[in-house]
Formats: sequence, C-alpha cells, structure tokens
Amino acid sequence: CYLRPDATEEELAATLDALDLHRLVDGLGGPSAPVDPHRLSLGERQLLALARAHLSPAPLLLLDEATCHLSPREEDRAEAALAARPGTLIVVAHRLSSARRADRVLILDGTRPTLGTHDELLIRSPLYRDLVGVWHGGTVR
Repeated sequence: CYLRPDATEEELAATLDALDLHRLVDGLGGPSAPVDPHRLSLGERQLLALARAHLSPAPLLLLDEATCHLSPREEDRAEAALAARPGTLIVVAHRLSSARRADRVLILDGTRPTLGTHDELLIRSPLYRDLVGVWHGGTVR
C-alpha cells in the first residue's frame, strides 16, 4: 500500500477484515496486483481508497464524499472501521446516517458554528432540524 509500504500482512488482513474487502482484493489479484481504476466501479474505487486511509498512520482523516458511492451497509462498515483506528476522524456528512453515527456534529452556517450530538442539535439548531427534515422528506426524526 503506497500510503503505508511498511504495513505487515497482519495489518493488511485486519484492514481487509474491517472493511470486508477480501473478496474484492482477491478478485483483483491480491493486494500487490496492479489495478486499473477504469475497470472498477466508483464504489470499489472508494473502498480501496478507504482501505488505504485505514492503513495510513495519519493522526487525522478528513472524509468528504468518501462514501457517496457505497451502499448504506458499506458506508456504515467503513465509517465504523475508520472511527475505530487511532486518531481523529472528520466526516463531511451528506447523509443523515453519517450524522447520526457521529459522536459530535458541527453545523457551519456563516459565522455561527453549532456543535452537539444529533439529538442536541435537533433541539438547539433550526438549521439542523431543517436539514434533517430534508433528509427525511419533511419529517424530523
């Protein structure tokens, strides 16, 4: 892995387990096989990029649209795997499911940031309530 060339086979296997990528990687010829990104779906590209990020020693990961081509199950699994690694994970949420999973949600609206849990922001932030309503087709949950 070019983000972590010193990764051991055990670390690589743990990443593949965490993201449920053994079948994909085996189908590509293994972790050292050359990959033509044009032969991969957008979701497969994202999963491989997330695996590289999972292996990375970076103390901070910032994900923006990093799971937009994944199924809800894949997104949930990827975010859980990345949240479990050491360091800080920041997810720019475009899906309510990501915001609900977050320990804290930061709403930026002009000059007034608002920080809290999903439930706290439903109470304190009209903007967040509106966004949740849009995500739910008008019904706030």
